[in-house]
Amino acid sequence: MEINLSGKKAIVAGGGGAIGFAIAQGLSEAGAAVTVFDLTLERLEGQSQVVGRLVDLTSVESIREAVDDVGGSDGIDVMVNSAGINPVISVADMTETDWDRVLSVNLKSCFFLTQAVQPHMRLRGGGSIVLVSSCSAALGFPGLSAYGASKAGVEGLVRGLACDLAPDSIRVNAIAPGTTKTPMTRGLWEDAAKRAAHEATIPLKRLGAVNDNAMTVLFLACDLSSYITGAVIPVDGGLTAMQQDFIDLTMRGWT
Repeated sequence: MEINLSGKKAIVAGGGGAIGFAIAQGLSEAGAAVTVFDLTLERLEGQSQVVGRLVDLTSVESIREAVDDVGGSDGIDVMVNSAGINPVISVADMTETDWDRVLSVNLKSCFFLTQAVQPHMRLRGGGSIVLVSSCSAALGFPGLSAYGASKAGVEGLVRGLACDLAPDSIRVNAIAPGTTKTPMTRGLWEDAAKRAAHEATIPLKRLGAVNDNAMTVLFLACDLSSYITGAVIPVDGGLTAMQQDFIDLTMRGWT
């Protein structure tokens, strides 16, 4: 069945990043009118299908102003928040400013974007909200404690918001990407040895592509998922499903 979002209005926060831009493109190609919120909009240059707007996602005032402007008098159908930062900082070196910024961009923005779009989705008789979590909500990594905490918070928020907004026919779900081939992970996938070792820990034996995430968001944005809310869908090739002690030297191809 073809996904058709013609006549729908969508916001993609964090759409200036690799995954967010792929999501914005996917929604647009399915027929939605898409506005990207971000402080970096270079990816949108040279194309006319997606509208870009400079928005500070750490500012509640900036979020509300932008959402109200896009919603206008006829509402919003879809909101996706893919904004995220993941500075690698040790526990000893983490400052209060570092911590607050990670939580503000990754978690606080999710709540206040949802709060801002709720009345606009009511005008449409309901809507779909998709937040972007991470496999780091379930898997720890040195230097990413704040990032992991923020993404675990996103997943808890999804379940709470799904219950809060169900009476308005607003569905709230999340995707949790695994290691995806983006500029942010270039240091991993450009190094052949590192990439091979990491792919050996993924049951499907490959890194994710940005469109793997975009297609899952499209499903959650359309009526094909009309009875799904409060769910977190891993898009990680099985990374978080595998018991890690089974990943031995033979599996990695090192013996």
